[in-house]
Amino acid sequence: MNQEQVQASQGRSRSMHNIFTGAFSLLLFIGIAVCAICDTAISRSFTWSLYPISAIVFTWLVFIPMIKFGKKGVCGSLLMCSIFIVPFLYVLHRLIRVSDLFFPISINMAFIGVVYLWCIFFLFRVFRTRKFLASGITLMLVIPVDLFVAFTLSRFIAEPFNAWHLTSYFTIAVTAMVLIIIDFSRKRERE
Repeated sequence: MNQEQVQASQGRSRSMHNIFTGAFSLLLFIGIAVCAICDTAISRSFTWSLYPISAIVFTWLVFIPMIKFGKKGVCGSLLMCSIFIVPFLYVLHRLIRVSDLFFPISINMAFIGVVYLWCIFFLFRVFRTRKFLASGITLMLVIPVDLFVAFTLSRFIAEPFNAWHLTSYFTIAVTAMVLIIIDFSRKRERE
């Protein structure tokens, strides 16, 4: 392909990303408008619509880099999620006002979730050509993530640790090991 064809292809790709970005933004804006109109028509004020509106704004902030830039925007989406998850959870906490436990529990869960997502991102970056290995390690990381979640919940709401946890850990570990074995066997075949 010559330089002109490459530039034309990149231009078409940018144009498609711009169309998807506009369509995504428009759909979310319509969702906000529908929620606001229905809520004010029924309640004469903003009551329940604040929940979906805040979730829609958070969704737009997180996904817009990925939609706009494709694979190159994944890092931006993770960064946006990392930055805006705490303000989003705080807004929900202020709206719910049911329990003082919501914010501390959700912050702990968000922290481990964001760390896990960054780990997945870096694993697939480091092992670009070894997707089975990255997938296996990603699955193995589910076990400490779930242990952290179970420990945190048991501290706040006395959620017991039960036998289903062990069964799921075993299933996850076996699946992860199968993926890792597949990766190593494919690596040997290539060598």
